[in-house]
Amino acid sequence: EVVYRDTDVYGVVGKAVILECGTSVPDIYIWSFTKPGTDGIRAVVYNLGKGPRIQQLAETLGQLTIISNSAAVSIEKLPLAAHGLFTCQAFYNVDKEPVVYYYYVHLNNTVPVSKPYLSLSEVSPVEGSTMSMQCNLENGTGPIQYVWQHETHSGNITVVAQGSSNRINMTDVNRNHTGWYRCIATNAVNSESSNRLWLDTIYGPDIPRIDVTPYSITERGYSALERETVSLMCQAPSNPASQYVWFYNNSQVYSGPQYTITKILRMHTGDYACLAQNTYLNTRSKKTISLTVYYVWAPI
Repeated sequence: EVVYRDTDVYGVVGKAVILECGTSVPDIYIWSFTKPGTDGIRAVVYNLGKGPRIQQLAETLGQLTIISNSAAVSIEKLPLAAHGLFTCQAFYNVDKEPVVYYYYVHLNNTVPVSKPYLSLSEVSPVEGSTMSMQCNLENGTGPIQYVWQHETHSGNITVVAQGSSNRINMTDVNRNHTGWYRCIATNAVNSESSNRLWLDTIYGPDIPRIDVTPYSITERGYSALERETVSLMCQAPSNPASQYVWFYNNSQVYSGPQYTITKILRMHTGDYACLAQNTYLNTRSKKTISLTVYYVWAPI
């Protein structure tokens, strides 16, 4: 009598796996191995009744041993080369009415995903441009799923994309995309995360905002009383940070974000403009305000 049995075993490269040859110990057994895509059958280990004998081929299939009181094979630190068909021919009742079992064990080796590394097509994209990110793996059996995370300055982490592609495209990049990025690769065996990479969006300057202290506004614009100290503060979001230049009636008077006039006089009445510049992009923006200085009459 001849009996055939098929089974699938899923092993993890680098881990241990056990291949069973029936539930009871046969009188004689022969383990053989067939590489995928070939027809050749080569003996790995056999026991003809005088103890197991391991063949030289077994060295390429990992640290192979026979489990005591059985015909099962144990492979420590499973190598990728052990992927294929293991056949155990088991002979029972050889002195009476022999029964032969063919156990076909299909060993499917899964490789854990290695630590991915993230690459950016542009680490400092200009706002409004398009860029891409790629999650690179050296090893890992598919299917592999990828998750992309964004971490802000404050530590808030969000998932920006996920799926089976190791590449994502970001169109119309804006300043909110600035932050840390990492990718996580996952297969049936394990999950690994890349190191973080910083994405620094270049933008600006926006239209400046001018704050006047002390604050006093009329229909004609801002106003101040003579001999007061007046401070003009200019702010224009930009990356890199804006460089500021102040103009009074179209003449440059100061460089820096805050322009202060101590003991202001009526002669200081006029238009004050703040020019913000992004020297990296060679871009600029400007805002102008009107300031009227009033004389304070004091009785003699």
